[in-house]
Amino acid sequence: MPPAASAPSTLTFEDWSFLHTRLLWCYEGEVDAPNQHRFSQRNQLSAWWIQAGAVTVKRGRDTWTARAGEWMFCGPHPLHQNFSPGARILSINFKLEWPSGDSLVEQIVVASAAGHPALGKAARSLLRFISRCFPGIVTALQPQSVKLTDFFETQQLFAAWTQAYLKTVLAAGVVPARMGGLDPRVLEALRHLDRHDWRTPFREKNLAATAGLSAGHLDRLFVQQLGLTPRAYLQKRRLESATATLADSAVPAKKIAYDLGFSSASHFSHWLRRATGKSPRQVRIGTT
Repeated sequence: MPPAASAPSTLTFEDWSFLHTRLLWCYEGEVDAPNQHRFSQRNQLSAWWIQAGAVTVKRGRDTWTARAGEWMFCGPHPLHQNFSPGARILSINFKLEWPSGDSLVEQIVVASAAGHPALGKAARSLLRFISRCFPGIVTALQPQSVKLTDFFETQQLFAAWTQAYLKTVLAAGVVPARMGGLDPRVLEALRHLDRHDWRTPFREKNLAATAGLSAGHLDRLFVQQLGLTPRAYLQKRRLESATATLADSAVPAKKIAYDLGFSSASHFSHWLRRATGKSPRQVRIGTT
C-alpha cells in the first residue's frame, strides 16, 4: 500500500513517531570527477547547497537546474546528475521514511539559499560538528564509531536541519506522503525486520510469532498492506543497503558482502547482478 498524500496536520503524534530519520553524510567540497556526470541509483534524499558552478539533474523527461546560491533537493529516485567543472557544494544525504520504506518526500525542489537563511545556518552547524567528530570522513557515516554524547549531539543538529529543510520544501508546495493505516501487527513485524542482523538466518515463523500470527497469516497481511511478503521486504532492504553503500562509499565490496550476510564476495556479486543486472563495480561507478 503506497503512502497517502496528506497535510501534516492530519497525522497524530504517534503516527509521526513511526517515521525513520537517518543522516548518511554531511560534507563540503568540490565535486570530484567521477561524480560530476553519472547515473545515480538512489534510495535516499539529497540536499545540495551549490556554492560554485551549477548542477542539472534529469529524471525521465524532466530536468532541473540549480546554480550558485541555490539548494537542490532530490528525492529517492534514479536520476542523471551533471555538475559543472569546479562545482562546489555542501552535501547532505539522509533518509526520512516510513516503516514500509516509502519516503516522506519524493519530489525534486530548487530553492534560493538567501530566501531560506535558517536552512544554511543549520547546515553549517551540522557540518562543523560532523567535521570535528569525523575528520576526513566524506561519506558513509553509519559505520563510524562515535561516543554516545556525540551521537545525540549529531542527532540534535540533524533534527534542527531537517526541520528547516521540511519548512523549505513545504513552502515550495511539497505535500509529504503519510503512512497508510498499517495493521499494528504488521508494524511490529516491520520493527523486527528493520533490526534484522544480516549475518543470521531469517526465519519467518519466528517473526510471525512476535506479531502473534502464523507465518501464512503474516504473509497475507504483508501482501495486502505492503504489496510484498516479509521475506521480499527484507530482500528489498538488503538490496537498498548494498546499492547505497556501493554507490556512496569506498567500503570494499568484500566487506559489504560480509556485513550483508553473504558467504563470499562472488556470492554477493552473483546476487547483485541477478537483482540489478549490474556487477558491484558497475553499481559503484554508476553505469547505466
